[in-house]
Amino acid sequence: MLSRVVAVVLLLATGCAAEQGAGPSGEPVKIGYLNNASGAFAVPELQTGAEVAVAHLNRGGGVRNRPFELITCPTDGTPEQSDQCAAKFVAENVAVVVQGVDTGADAAMPKLAAAAIPLVGHVQFTPGLMNHKNAFFFGAAAVAYGTAALKYYADQDVKTVAWLLPESPTTRAFTDTVLAPAAQRFGLGYRSVYYPADHPDWESLARTVMTAEASGSIAATEDQCTHIVRALREASYDGRILAASCTGLSKSVGNQSIGVELSADFWHPTDPMSAPPANQDEIEEYRQAMKDAGHDEPVAGAVVSFADIMTLARVLSTSDGTPEQALRAVKNLDSFLGPQITCDHAWFGNSACSTAVLFYRFQPNGALKAQIPDFIEVAKLG
Repeated sequence: MLSRVVAVVLLLATGCAAEQGAGPSGEPVKIGYLNNASGAFAVPELQTGAEVAVAHLNRGGGVRNRPFELITCPTDGTPEQSDQCAAKFVAENVAVVVQGVDTGADAAMPKLAAAAIPLVGHVQFTPGLMNHKNAFFFGAAAVAYGTAALKYYADQDVKTVAWLLPESPTTRAFTDTVLAPAAQRFGLGYRSVYYPADHPDWESLARTVMTAEASGSIAATEDQCTHIVRALREASYDGRILAASCTGLSKSVGNQSIGVELSADFWHPTDPMSAPPANQDEIEEYRQAMKDAGHDEPVAGAVVSFADIMTLARVLSTSDGTPEQALRAVKNLDSFLGPQITCDHAWFGNSACSTAVLFYRFQPNGALKAQIPDFIEVAKLG
């Protein structure tokens, strides 16, 4: 609690939480925004969250009296498009690039690194970014989601687990080096069931996991989660279902979402009372900012980019150095809606600032309810 009090005092002193309506008057801080707007992993709603956060911050005085200026570059998941966006950001002299989801982002890093422009994101979707010295992810490390999910189910006496994963050398290596050893450590029977990302047969996949006590996916888009849950329900699967971090299922599959669980590395806005008091205040701030921007209904996924921009503002308010220096110096900083983060790449060289994961379950009214009282911290599991 003391650390949060210190953070609030710091933000007030630096202008990040200045009086509403004051309006920043300093030189803009240019923020590049990289996100798949089309392609197999398109998540345009993430950009909505980033845009709302920037408007919200600027209404409150910006960061040290400097407004954020968001420079967007939609991508399609191809390396070529990501490389072109990197060139655009360098030409525009952006201070830092924020990634929503960009499956071609590895290709952007050479130009960004050469220009000393750090990339900030939430989840590491590409292998080249997992240990990149110029990348900083405010969410949990990608490897943490798989390990935390296995620990979560093992703690609840689940004995067998089968995750559906897209076929690739990376996912097979992930199974062999992370998931299988973790499952053995937790006393679980585990297997990965692979599917072709471009044309999965969800019905057949559902039939292959019927004997597992828990199934679903630890990493999937909203569209993929919709197909996975629908296929499992229609196959009369009666085990526990994990739907990655997909929050839009109550709309996409209706009552089939009831009881489905998901992972998260932040306290979710639909269940404010499960969060600590300071995070409850942040949930209310997020809700009000979305309403101010005209979004009276929840926008699935928008909270992720909103939180990342808000956390970035906290980081930049703590240092007089470059954005990269400020990011690398982050230690035990309270992230927006999330746990404390440390971004020094000290955890096996990983670019993620956290290994902490929560789990939620869909309720009959479509809301999410936290299933554990605090984060599972993978770095502390041994």
